[in-house]
Amino acid sequence: GKGILTNPLIIGIVCGILWSVLKIPMGSVYEKVVSDVAKLATPLGLIGMGASLNLKEMSGELGCAMRASFMKLVGLGLIFTPIAVWMGFRGEMLATILVMLASPTTVSGYVMAKNAGYDGVLTSDIVILTTIVSAFTMTGWIWALRMLALI
Repeated sequence: GKGILTNPLIIGIVCGILWSVLKIPMGSVYEKVVSDVAKLATPLGLIGMGASLNLKEMSGELGCAMRASFMKLVGLGLIFTPIAVWMGFRGEMLATILVMLASPTTVSGYVMAKNAGYDGVLTSDIVILTTIVSAFTMTGWIWALRMLALI
């Protein structure tokens, strides 16, 4: 519990929500800084992960990382997209569901794993694999749903 409450990501989210709910004005300088940091966060996180990558450690976790990546990019979509279609979702709403289900694992997952005391090798592998492979799987998902005239 303490680890969750002291996690910088959780603290940042809570502060952001409070800022928004309280409608505290943000000056144009702060708005520009936040916007620039937001644009750089993911690329810098991926660069940092890539720079700290240890191929020897990665090879030991590769099978597990490949299974987890498959589940994230394909398995969840195969399970829940038909359910969403059955429930009547189409067009933009179905595409949004697909993106939530079959998108790459985020860099923040790696950060959270590191903050929880895990060495992060498996998480890093999953983030890297899903980021690379999602270019192909997401294209396949979109093509399939368009061919079925669902989006």
